Amino acid sequence: MQIVDVAICRRDFQLRNPSVVAYEALDVAPNIIVRIELENGLVGWGNSAPDEHVTGENADGVERTLRERLKPFLIGKDASRIELLWSQLCQLAPNQPTAVAAVDIALYDLLGKAAGLPLCRLLGNAKDRIETTVTLSIEELPTTLARAREFQAQGFRALKIKCGLDVDEDIERIRKIRQTAGEQIRLTIDANQGYSVADSLRVFAAIKACRIDFVEQPVAATDLEALREVCRCSPIPVMADESVLSTADVLKTPAPLVNLKLMKTGGITGALKALAVAEARGIRAMVGCMDESRISMAAAAHFALAMNNVVFADLDGHIDIIDDVAEQGIWLEDGLVRTNEAAGLGLVISETAR
Repeated sequence: MQIVDVAICRRDFQLRNPSVVAYEALDVAPNIIVRIELENGLVGWGNSAPDEHVTGENADGVERTLRERLKPFLIGKDASRIELLWSQLCQLAPNQPTAVAAVDIALYDLLGKAAGLPLCRLLGNAKDRIETTVTLSIEELPTTLARAREFQAQGFRALKIKCGLDVDEDIERIRKIRQTAGEQIRLTIDANQGYSVADSLRVFAAIKACRIDFVEQPVAATDLEALREVCRCSPIPVMADESVLSTADVLKTPAPLVNLKLMKTGGITGALKALAVAEARGIRAMVGCMDESRISMAAAAHFALAMNNVVFADLDGHIDIIDDVAEQGIWLEDGLVRTNEAAGLGLVISETAR
């Protein structure tokens, strides 16, 4: 499985609806696509979706690292030696997990294709589908409620509510969404580091009757003491997101839940390591995402379906991408995520990415 060619393609995808969270508002999602070809003609696909507020990377830096450091290193290497290559890639691109993730995902796509099996079967095959949340960005209340009704009409059974900019408005939005959506829909909230400890506890007390499954990263990622205090006092389970990028972070987190994203962990290899640590600590995991092409979203779906300790999913990062280069790979139906039976990631890639 010798690597003979690596191609890098930058795509800045327009979003159908702006993504507005506590720390940024986006209408364009930069992605960097990686194509790895073997001497036997097999091709694997990977993708990077950097978010500077989460991992400290930007698209220009990731693209440069992939072209100037990782591509030359990979030529001639054995693509099946994923564990070894991952550790070497991390040394070549320290503090750039999304760059590593793009290569790692492509290597796993190749592994599945070489074996003739869907990747989730190779990784563990724990389940054949998983329920996903779909995200409500921070918008005016009438727009939010209309979008919630639209998602329900599409069959989604769980909504993630972005908040963290205004405590009083957040309380009103969450209560109104619960009233509008009814009692059967599952609700989670994500403050994206927007609250203080006092803000967090005030909001959680006010919405306790709204039956929120969990709240993601209410306080600053760097303030573990604040997160510990919120976890201790909150009536709602707390999930760590931006504060958990690696296995070392999983070891330190006081949260009972963690959001693992392939872009944070350096791909599937890093996610497997982080998930093992979480399971050893009795921490349950969700697989989440950025605004990503179907390429890396398919990888996240295969990982989520393969592993038993992935009990939640937030795998909607591709649904607002316009003119994606990939089709298939990940399927959403009635709020459930599944993959197909094709080998590897099961993707169909357009000619524009080749």
